[in-house]
Amino acid sequence: MARLNGTADEDSGADARDPVAERVERLIRQARLSLLWERLWPALALPLGVAILFLSVSWLGFWLVAPVWLHMAVLAILGLGFLASLVPLARFNMPTRNEAVRRLEHQSDVPHRPLTAYRDAPSADLDPASRALWTAHRTRMAAALDRVSARLPSPQLFRRDPYALRSVVGILLFIGLAAGSGQYWERVRAAFVMPEPSSAGPTLRLDAWVSPPAYTGMAPIFLTGANRPADAGPIRVPVGSELVLRIQGVDDVTVSRAAGDATEAIEPVAVSEGTTGDAAPDGPREATIVLDSDSTVEVASGGRSLQRWPFAVEADGAPAIRFTEDPTATARGALELRYQTEDDYGVTEARAEFRLVEPPSGISAEEDRRPLIEAPDFALSLPGRRDGLGDARTTQDLSGHPWAGARVAVTLVATDEQGQEGRSETRQFVLPMRPFYQPLAQALIEQRRIQAYDANSQPRVIDALSSLMLYPDPVFATDGHFLAVDFVYRQLVAARDDEALRNVLDSLWEVAVLIEDGELSDAERALKAAQEALRQALQNGASDEEISRLTRELREAMNRYMRELAQQAMRNPQSMQQMDPNAQTMTSQDLDRMLSQIEELAKSGARDQAEQLLSEMQRMMENLQAGQPQMMPQSGMGQMEQMLDELGKMIQRQQELMNDTHRLDRQRGQQGQQGQQGEGQQGQDGMSRSPQELADELRRLQESQGQLGQSLQELMERLLDQGLEPNQQLGDAGQSMGRAEGELGQGQPGEAIGDQADALEQLREGAQSMAQQMAGDGTQPGGNQPGQTAQGQERDPLGRFRRNEGSDMTSRVQIPDEIDVQRARRILEELRNRLSDPQRPALELDYLERLLPGN
Repeated sequence: MARLNGTADEDSGADARDPVAERVERLIRQARLSLLWERLWPALALPLGVAILFLSVSWLGFWLVAPVWLHMAVLAILGLGFLASLVPLARFNMPTRNEAVRRLEHQSDVPHRPLTAYRDAPSADLDPASRALWTAHRTRMAAALDRVSARLPSPQLFRRDPYALRSVVGILLFIGLAAGSGQYWERVRAAFVMPEPSSAGPTLRLDAWVSPPAYTGMAPIFLTGANRPADAGPIRVPVGSELVLRIQGVDDVTVSRAAGDATEAIEPVAVSEGTTGDAAPDGPREATIVLDSDSTVEVASGGRSLQRWPFAVEADGAPAIRFTEDPTATARGALELRYQTEDDYGVTEARAEFRLVEPPSGISAEEDRRPLIEAPDFALSLPGRRDGLGDARTTQDLSGHPWAGARVAVTLVATDEQGQEGRSETRQFVLPMRPFYQPLAQALIEQRRIQAYDANSQPRVIDALSSLMLYPDPVFATDGHFLAVDFVYRQLVAARDDEALRNVLDSLWEVAVLIEDGELSDAERALKAAQEALRQALQNGASDEEISRLTRELREAMNRYMRELAQQAMRNPQSMQQMDPNAQTMTSQDLDRMLSQIEELAKSGARDQAEQLLSEMQRMMENLQAGQPQMMPQSGMGQMEQMLDELGKMIQRQQELMNDTHRLDRQRGQQGQQGQQGEGQQGQDGMSRSPQELADELRRLQESQGQLGQSLQELMERLLDQGLEPNQQLGDAGQSMGRAEGELGQGQPGEAIGDQADALEQLREGAQSMAQQMAGDGTQPGGNQPGQTAQGQERDPLGRFRRNEGSDMTSRVQIPDEIDVQRARRILEELRNRLSDPQRPALELDYLERLLPGN
């Protein structure tokens, strides 16, 4: 047998070109590198840890505060520890090839040591049989080499550090990196610079920051640790800012402030730290400087300057306010001002100042007059932003002020936090006044104006009121009006000073409004009180329950006001104004939707948006024109809406009758098919019905159809009484109802269904035509197409905006109308009735079961 050489380290030329041999060499190199790292890293970890510990202690500032003896001791310990940690490196040995082979064979767990066996060579020449055997052996070892692999190194440092001290070193390094930011090299160098024993003492700590005034909304400016460049220029701060200097550790520190040619020394004051309120003798001291002009503040100690900060103080400019539009009047005589505010940091309040330019007609301009009233100055609303800047609008009802109807000059004034005022340009206009149409109310308002502009005109006004009451019958419409004027007359006679005369002015206004509006004045006051209560609740952050209660009260006050407004329009036709065909219409449903939106916004936390929407609704109520119902002569809007509602109910009733007739006709057909089998008929309620019961049901449908036709006839007569000609569609609907009634009486429900369908369609067309006539756009030449309002907005047959148009101001809230809800309920009921009929085809029943919700 040939002798094997198991320790051969030389590579033959054949092996160098052998792919298996190349793979073996690569594995050996990887194993030697792994062994190298496993031996080198534990030897390097200890000196590296000592070095990191030194850097961490340096960056934490230990050398700056430690006494000399501790400084020297720690530095010596770290130095000796570093030298001792280098001992393992001196004993370091490079891994050998045989160690790498043993590592590979041991980690791969392959039997028979294939790596060593493959590297063996025969010691002598072999005969053919031995060579064949040797070749087979190498082939088998080469196949086993596929399972040999070089694993990653595993230094297992934890065996040398069982207490995980390396994690503590890592944490200290992380803290040191944060603490020594910007001073890494200086703090490391401090470890090798020994402090002089004589200089050991308390360390100075200086903190400085600037606090801008709160109204500016600016953040504090920290000066210490900012590392400002020398050529950065002065620090810009708003006027009134406070510079706070906190000094601790050194007593001989002086603070000085240089402003212009003057220099002021400031003595720091000891401050207390803790709950006792007493300042410690060696505790911190503070110096507070109010920066009201350009200054330079310097902190020095022992004649040496420590810090120096130049400040450029920026003055707070006066606010600005200007008109964005000319003053205008709402439809109800309220004054509307639109304006814009501007300032550096914000506006705290704004107001409108008035000045009388020319009194109204009928009032003399003599200078010896003694007016009883003052200018109607009032506060302005600020924009919803926190700083009060931007565009805003204020609506104020000054129609009751005696200056109403006079030419006035108004100036807007804005004030900022510093008390500085900014004034707008002055605009002149005629102050809006409320129109009065009742002659008695006009006379009282005229006497009130005379008395207000001159307190000396009291005898003249007394004579005028006395003359009104001489012949009460042609002047006063009711006894209540006479008693009210008599009360004011006695109050005026008894007045002895200006304050009493001012009370007479208020009484004259209330009596005039009562005569003009009747109960509308009370409703309007209640509406304004409810609006103001809700506004205050939104501003004060009231609870959701309180918001809901106030919203409900506002809704009730608004409904009452709308009713009184309609009644007042019917009582005073001369007060009605021609409705602008291009004006946007507003209904009570629109206002109700806005109230619901206000409540939802308040509950969701958007109180500012809720308050803005409330102001918008108040403006819309101010602009509400009481003369819009005048488009229907001799009729009121309330009566027309009531008749439209009745017509809508007729449409619903006709639909129900048609459905009942169709159901009865189907049951009669099924009775004829099953009569020969003697089976009772199943009604929609699941009970058997006899032929007599079906006949009674037919007579009931006939009576109901006749009653519905009679109701339609009465409605058409009421339209004639209101001066409106019933449209052709309603007349055709009445004829179709009559034919359906006759066919039901003759026992022909199948024929009656066609006439009922015609009547239903004609009723809908008639309702649409009636709604157009009510809106004033159905009979005008060149008007809009049917179903369109004056604004080009499509309405349904009952005059409501179609939801798919979104034309009104509250169309974002998709609320189904009542007639839609009822129609959906009827459809759902019919589907359930058909599903309960077992005689229907299985395919239809399966479809109905999938169609109905909850099935």
